[in-house]
Amino acid sequence: MTEIDVRERFLARFAEPLFGAARRRIVIWHDADGEFEEAFDGLTADAEAGRFDQGVRPLRFLKIQDGSLFSAKRMLSREDTESDFALYRCRAGSDLTGDLFADVELYAEHFQADGLSLLVQTVGAVDTSEVRGALAELRPFFAAKDRVAAFVAVMPQAQSATDVRAGVLAAALGKIPPTAQAIVRAYALAVLAEDEGCSERMLERLERYGAAEAMRRCVERVTGFGGDIGDGRALMEHLLLSAFAATVSEDLLVGLEGRYSAAHSQFCLGIVHDWAEASEEERAVLTEAAERVQGDLNLEMRFAAAPAAAFIASDVFPAVGHAIVRELATSLAQGADRRAEVREAAGVRRGLSDYGDLASYFDMMEAACAMQDFLRAHGEGYHASSAAAAWNAYAADWWQMDGAYRRFCEAHRRCARHGAPDLSEAADSLSDWAERQYANGFLVSANECWATAAEADWDREGYVEGVARQHRFYDEVVENELAGAKRVVVIVSDALRYEVAHELADVLERSQRVSCAVDAVQGAFPSITSFGMAALLPHRSLSVDAARGLAVLADGAPTATTEQRQAVLQARRPASRAFRAADVLAMKSAEQRELVRDAEVIYLYHNTVDATGEDASTEHDVFGACQRAVDDICGLVRIATNQFKATRIVVTADHGFLYTREAAPATDKYSQAGLRDEAIAVGERYVVAPSGVADDLLLRVSLNPVGGEGLVGLAPRGFVRINRPGGVGRYAHGGASLQELCVPVLRVRYGGSRSKNIDNAVAAEVRLLDTNRRITSMLFGVRLYQPEPVSGKVAPATYELVLTDGSGNPVSDVRRAVADRADADERARIVEVRFALREGRSYGPGEPFYLVARNQDTGEMAWKEEYQVDIAFAPMDDFGF
Repeated sequence: MTEIDVRERFLARFAEPLFGAARRRIVIWHDADGEFEEAFDGLTADAEAGRFDQGVRPLRFLKIQDGSLFSAKRMLSREDTESDFALYRCRAGSDLTGDLFADVELYAEHFQADGLSLLVQTVGAVDTSEVRGALAELRPFFAAKDRVAAFVAVMPQAQSATDVRAGVLAAALGKIPPTAQAIVRAYALAVLAEDEGCSERMLERLERYGAAEAMRRCVERVTGFGGDIGDGRALMEHLLLSAFAATVSEDLLVGLEGRYSAAHSQFCLGIVHDWAEASEEERAVLTEAAERVQGDLNLEMRFAAAPAAAFIASDVFPAVGHAIVRELATSLAQGADRRAEVREAAGVRRGLSDYGDLASYFDMMEAACAMQDFLRAHGEGYHASSAAAAWNAYAADWWQMDGAYRRFCEAHRRCARHGAPDLSEAADSLSDWAERQYANGFLVSANECWATAAEADWDREGYVEGVARQHRFYDEVVENELAGAKRVVVIVSDALRYEVAHELADVLERSQRVSCAVDAVQGAFPSITSFGMAALLPHRSLSVDAARGLAVLADGAPTATTEQRQAVLQARRPASRAFRAADVLAMKSAEQRELVRDAEVIYLYHNTVDATGEDASTEHDVFGACQRAVDDICGLVRIATNQFKATRIVVTADHGFLYTREAAPATDKYSQAGLRDEAIAVGERYVVAPSGVADDLLLRVSLNPVGGEGLVGLAPRGFVRINRPGGVGRYAHGGASLQELCVPVLRVRYGGSRSKNIDNAVAAEVRLLDTNRRITSMLFGVRLYQPEPVSGKVAPATYELVLTDGSGNPVSDVRRAVADRADADERARIVEVRFALREGRSYGPGEPFYLVARNQDTGEMAWKEEYQVDIAFAPMDDFGF
């Protein structure tokens, strides 16, 4: 122990407080081999020369030798009874037979300066022959202060030789917890992280410390691997296959016997699970190793031949998740009903370590299942006794198909951008299926029903009777809101579709202290910005100036710009203001407050969706723009409540839109050749022409509601586009489809931070579904259910679950349960979570255990349920030392 300062340690004994009624301290330094005699002589010389502080009492140094025992005893007991004494004896302190100095030995304090004794004291270990033997075996490790400090940090009170060896390995591998599982994981990580061709570097280091054999025994005991532990590839193959064996049946491992150990599979699975929860850098090493093993053994082919249900809960190899996605997505694309399996797989794998890499694929498949739900619920088609009935059906239910299709397209887009190349074919096949089902199974037939029922009303009135109209928005919505508040904020988001408003309402209720109600009004035709924006303003009448590109006037006043719209608002109510949302969002809080100091009505004009869709270079991202619009509007609502001090907010739009991921083919486009000379204005979804113009393929819509005397509107049926220069055919509006005309009116109520009428959002819960509270296997599963679907005031939540003993110590791995299901069907909100018990302890049938669920975000305990563990034999964590 060359690095340990013996002198300082010996002198430090005299600086310690005295015990009880003692008046001085006598310390005998035992040195049986005479190893430190020169050190003692040096201390004696320093003391005589006055080279160090004597302290409170004088300190005298005395060497006890044969022939001087009597004089030494006389000195201690008669001549000097006040000084502290440092005595040196060249003999073992335990041998008192025939010792004349025995009485002094019994009442004096003892100090041993041999290397092992000092080391035992330094590391705080129990001084037994077993511990001394282990320390002697590993003495090279303790030759440096930093390694000694590392050992003390991980093993402050070694009680046995096993503790010493485990502490040395844990310290050498980076001050990790001194458990067999942590040691094996850290060693495997260290070996894998080394440069190619230098894989034995860590093993060589352990050899120098005398710890290599302990590491070999530990790896073999924990994993069953008896090969060369310096071979990282072989070690990881065995570790990963053994872990995989704990999650699947034996028939999936036929032909791989000898490469894994079923008897050690549970411990190996625990190592892999803990590794998967480590830092991103460590997870990357694990993933790379798993990909290499599955490639070397061609496991992808093995997984492809098995049904997804065979390994639904396994997350050891990345190829497993890929195989599940590939099978289910391909099957869905072929029209099979795999909804229950998709939802089960998504529910189970949400809590697994590799879900993040495949989340977009599961989102895509779940959206496809939602589309299947809708199509099967409307298998008899779309029928309505009147146009108002068709409208009400869309506002109540049909819009959900638009929402499911949007979610599908966004998930597929994420897959295409960041997904795995080997899953692209399955994802694209499912996308083709979704496109066909949405366009042919919904858009065409639902809008044919709507158009057939509304055709007569459109021709005669220009709108459908019995349905609220956008033209009455200011009088029936704004004025009504203003009657109950001093200030009303209206957010007009260009092309915010009705189904997006429903999502916005849910997000607002979850993220802010507000309540929301979504209604719909019938938009103006043509469903374009100039008509819709004018209809939302106060007016007695609207008029169309065909000579100025279909400019729409409100009571004779222009409405094309924000400034012009503010003038129209102020003509009705002087304390009105209009702003561009982008300008308001960019302002500081003080500027926002000053902006609306005396305003009663505030219009904020937001343009994200339409700006994206109208640009041919960005129209493919219109669904992404919908999500950005939701985020923007949430910010505007927060400004309205916090800075504008408004309690009534209304979110609406000028029009909706049609969008299909695939551009409409030429066969689905109407040629305007017959109207080219007579048409006044032509868009992809409308024509404005003199009132005498007609075409049997186009619906006639009266323009009288917008003051279009002498003019008529013409609209194609379904989602057919009008062929015109520059028209691409993915994003379009202007027509008479439900998606274009159904304009949302989202009423937002803010009750203030102390309002008792509006509740804060609550986290979705998970509860135990199983009544059995008895565990009989090292691997066990529990079924959970989510009582309420996510929506409005019920927000998604993630829970961490772990089994603990009565003292709260974890005895299983930590697993996650994600409560984010919005399905109305309770069966779709059931999920199974699987756990692995930790080895290294006994599980007595009389001992209580508790399954604990904690909210991952808040750390709060959600519930704690008692379990009994009845396992006849649980493998012990004895390291194999």
